[in-house]
Amino acid sequence: MMATPLSLRYGRKKTVLFFSSFLAASSLFCAWAPDFYLFLGGRFLQGLSCGLLIINSQSLMFENTPDPWRVFPLMLGAVASVLPFTIGPSLGGYGKEYWGREASSWRYWFYGTALLFVILSFLFHILFKETEAVAKKKPWDWAGFILLFLSLGAAQTIFNMGDDYEWFISPIIKFLFLLGIGCLLSLFVVELNRKNPFIPVRLFLRKNFFIGSLCLTVGFLFFYGLWTTLLVRLQNQNLFPPHRAGTLFVGMALFSTPISFLLPRLAGKMRSPLYAFIVFVLLGVLYTWMGYFDFYQKRWFWMQSPLIFVIQGIALGLFFIPLTNLIISGLCPKNQLQAIELSSSMRIIGQGWASPIIGTILYHRIVFHKMRLDEWLHAGHPYLMEYYSKFKEQGIGREIALKILDQSALSHAFILSLNDAFRFCGIGFLVLSGVILLAKERRDQI
Repeated sequence: MMATPLSLRYGRKKTVLFFSSFLAASSLFCAWAPDFYLFLGGRFLQGLSCGLLIINSQSLMFENTPDPWRVFPLMLGAVASVLPFTIGPSLGGYGKEYWGREASSWRYWFYGTALLFVILSFLFHILFKETEAVAKKKPWDWAGFILLFLSLGAAQTIFNMGDDYEWFISPIIKFLFLLGIGCLLSLFVVELNRKNPFIPVRLFLRKNFFIGSLCLTVGFLFFYGLWTTLLVRLQNQNLFPPHRAGTLFVGMALFSTPISFLLPRLAGKMRSPLYAFIVFVLLGVLYTWMGYFDFYQKRWFWMQSPLIFVIQGIALGLFFIPLTNLIISGLCPKNQLQAIELSSSMRIIGQGWASPIIGTILYHRIVFHKMRLDEWLHAGHPYLMEYYSKFKEQGIGREIALKILDQSALSHAFILSLNDAFRFCGIGFLVLSGVILLAKERRDQI
């Protein structure tokens, strides 16, 4: 959210160049960090730099591109949004498997990141130019900044506390919820009355922008939350090695990247709301169907799992550009840039909320399914007696057998909770597809 005010205050090229260099420096800081807390501080600085770079770099490309070719930065933005979550896990997994066995090898990733961004900063300085004069420095909108910080901080804290507190009965979470809502409403009231607001909240009064940015944020939250949570749980709960867990995403990358480039030729032949509606229905049906996945293959559907990721890669490649076209429809070039920056900021915020939200859903559903299994498998159940007798024949005591059974029940509860999370997100995509139909693409510019 700070990307636009900083670029208007200091110039977009200077902002990108500074934070690109700052990202390289923070990567070196992470590599040299002697303890965990300093490393955590370096990661915070990396996140701050990346958030500002994602927004400003795409905007700078948009400004430096002639009008007939301005769809090209949107294509590159779509590809850049997809690749880290498809190719990244595989590269990281194989890097750890074949290159990262030494205790200090993780530091090489940060050295490589620092070197890469030093080179990119140099190329960026040569190839790009400042597109417009830097605006005269104006007073920083501290009221908008503080209200935004409090509202987002309250929301992030609520989501992070989901594993430890019950959202609906915890007084702490209730207080944070009221604080966040109050600050958010105050932010809209304050920013609507400012000539140079910290956030251009007037864009939310436009139906197309509101619907497009809402669907972009929540839809990406569903996708990112599901697959990052699955990636981590496969390694922690099911003991998948990192390179095997990462290969799940290769099928998505094979189709999502070329489709992100080919889509603009097709998008002009179909209205953006209709195109986005088809994509969201496809994702909704796919995730709802995946919610009935049978891990033990007792009932197997006609489609094998690799094809699931291929279809998902196709849908992911179709995801970004129709929504972006909907967001900027009817806006002049200046307002289009503001709309792209604000919607991208919202997507990044949704990305930060994704893992805590989906992780909380999984945590509570695991507890629910584990309790149901415990209630069903009571002490006098015939299966339990047979189970104990088999272990007794092998010389294994009752306590050890009970621990093995409990671990098996926990793994089964995890599979059931993962199915619940996929069904939840699938239904969410279907609901969002109905919301998209409320939008109407406009050609007149405002």
